[in-house]
Amino acid sequence: MQRERTFSSYELEEIVAIQNIARRMAINSFIIKGWTAAVLAIILLLGATLYQTIIAVFALLVFWYLDAYFVRKKKTYTALYTEIVENRVNTGDEFFDMRTALYEAGIEVPRSSNLMLSKTLLFFYGFILALTFAYAGISFSLPH
Repeated sequence: MQRERTFSSYELEEIVAIQNIARRMAINSFIIKGWTAAVLAIILLLGATLYQTIIAVFALLVFWYLDAYFVRKKKTYTALYTEIVENRVNTGDEFFDMRTALYEAGIEVPRSSNLMLSKTLLFFYGFILALTFAYAGISFSLPH
């Protein structure tokens, strides 16, 4: 039978701080998705010229990468959280050590460019990219 682990008040504060950081990164990712839809809608509704389509695709790629960055940061702090909860007793690490270099090195958490191709981000941004090209194609084919 495994004994349940109890945490000191410092450990609990540290764990809560990491949870809050991870939550903020998830919120940032959500906000980026909203900005993506709003910015692309504004750009494309002004008229789908070639230049506006290029700007829309560029904006989409920037938001896509930024979203992947926030998803990566969330995963990084989640990995740090797991490490602290599971192994703090066995290490001599200081409290509130928020260094995430081990996880950011790409060992535990994939790089942002790899996360851009994850199922959820690829589906969301790929769908928007396809709609952007479809809208531009339809707009270019209509008589002016």
